[in-house]
Parts: sequence; structure tokens; C-alpha cells
Amino acid sequence: RFHKKILKTRDPIILSCGWRRFQTILLYAMEDHNMRMRYIKYTPKFLHCMAVCYGPIVQPGFGIVGIQKIAADKDIGFRISITGVTLENDKTCKIVKKLKLIGYPYKVHKNTAFIEKMFTSALEVAKFEGGIIQTVSGIRGHIKKAVSEQEGAFRAKFEDKILLSDIVSLRTWGLVECPTLYNLVTNLLMPVAERSMWSGMRTVYELRKQFDISNELKVDSQYKEIHRDPVKFAPLRIPQKLMKRLPFSAKPKNILKAKPKENRPKILTDTDKKSISLLNEIALIQKDISISRTKKRKQEAQTNREKLAKMEEEQNKKRKINQKKVFKKLANFKKTKKDR
Repeated sequence: RFHKKILKTRDPIILSCGWRRFQTILLYAMEDHNMRMRYIKYTPKFLHCMAVCYGPIVQPGFGIVGIQKIAADKDIGFRISITGVTLENDKTCKIVKKLKLIGYPYKVHKNTAFIEKMFTSALEVAKFEGGIIQTVSGIRGHIKKAVSEQEGAFRAKFEDKILLSDIVSLRTWGLVECPTLYNLVTNLLMPVAERSMWSGMRTVYELRKQFDISNELKVDSQYKEIHRDPVKFAPLRIPQKLMKRLPFSAKPKNILKAKPKENRPKILTDTDKKSISLLNEIALIQKDISISRTKKRKQEAQTNREKLAKMEEEQNKKRKINQKKVFKKLANFKKTKKDR
């Protein structure tokens, strides 16, 4: 009674909806928790799923039955493939499919990198501004703005500094177009002798089996040996100050010292001697000017300090005189109160 296998997306199927019988192509999808319609390649075995197709307007809540072959095909026999209910009519297809875009950095400066070969124009970059990207090594970042140096290149900010050999990927969703096939099944309108002659659109499997066509071999999908050039890292250089603080066990041993440079005698001409003497004289003049300036600044600072000290002394004297006046008045006021 029921179809024995799971159904494949984009395989033609005959739907019976009310008094209409037509052949169409279904796109299967699953609804995620965030109401996203996610494209699936095959129908789930023990779950319900959504299906989108091109067809006539049908009221919501209408029952639908689908079969892959009509009863005239005696080789397979009559089997019900799907049963379901219509949910809504819409002009657009809301099913989305996973899309992974790959780019390569061509310039890196600290945590900022310039990525190329991910987009083809600045308009595409503008659509994905603020999108989260990630390197193969796991360093996350986000797209900033398009760059005018190359068409489709953009500036990105990362958590850490990335290498030029890193591969950057952007995981996003792309809309899936619904195929516009609406083929009416008119076998019952034909004479009884010709009804078995009607045949609709066949599946890809049936066509390949009939014409003996093997599957297309994708070269990019095959496993290959990966040849990577060995990475040469710069030698570890520890500063002398840090080297002194380190314990003996942590200090690196057997480090080859750099060869001392040969001190060759320099032969100076008369013009060289004159220029060197001139530079020395200029340096001496600058040194004297700087010394005189520092002395002047110190003197000015000292005079300012003395002025401030004098002003503070005068203020303190005035404050004491005012305080004495206030206390005298308070004492006189208390005496008058006692006398009363």
C-alpha cells in the first residue's frame, strides 16, 4: 500500500488534490526552532517534514495524496508515497540551504586582516557587513567594510593575529529556488486502450538506468594527498634583561654566539673631517642650549615656589586675625547671656 523507500528532493511526484491530479517537483524541508525552513535532501524516516511545490491555489487544511507512478505502470504497482495537508499559499519559496564561502588573507596587520576571493563585488560585501567569519584554526572575527584595492576584497577584525596561510570561511544560508513544474495527468481523458501509454516526467535514476549513464565523477570531491610546505619559524630570541632573571634550569644552553664584527679602520678625506667637525660643533651648541634651558626652568620653578609660600603665609596670618575677632565676639556674647 505505502511506498517502501524514503523520497528524494527534486524527484517528480504525482499529487492528487481534490479533483486535480498533476505532476510536480517537491522540495522537502524541516522547520528549525527559530522558524527557519531548512532544506533536506531526503524525507526523514520516522518524522513529519514540510514540502514546497509549484501548483494551483488550494485552501489551507486540504488533504493531499502523492504517488510516484500511476496504476497504469504495472512494473512497479500502485503505492502511496506521501499523505499530507496544505498549510499556506505563497508566491515565494522560504526554504534555505547551508552556504559556506571561503576566502584567503593577502595582508595581515596585528588583529586586522584583508581578505580576498570570498566575494566578487563591493555590493556583496555590503550585504554581509558584520557577518561572523572563522579561520580553520578556530580564530573568530567579523567583516568590517569593503576595500577599494581589489574588487570583492574586504577588511576584517579577528580575536587574534592570523597567518597569511590561514583559510577564512563564512557560514551563511542561501535561498533555494522552487522548480516551476505543473504537468496535468490526463490519462483518464484518453481512450481506455491508450491510458497505459501516458507517462510523466521520469526521475534521474530511471533516466540513468535506461540510457546506462554513470554518476558524474567530481574531481573536487575526491580524496587527494595534501602536500604542504614545511613552515619555518623564526628562532627564539630572549632579551638579555629577561635572561638574567631566569633560573639556570630555564635558561637556553648551547646557543651559538654571533660573530663579532670586524673593526676596519676608516680612511677619512678632508671633506669628511670638515663635516664631522661641523656636526660635533653643532652638537655642542645644542647641548649648551639645552643645559641653559633646564637651568632657567629650574630657577623659574624655584621663584614660583617662593611666591606661593609667601602668599600662603599672608593668608594664614589673615585667617588667624579673623579667627581672633570671631572668638572675641563669641566670648562677649556668652558674658552678656550670663549677666542676664
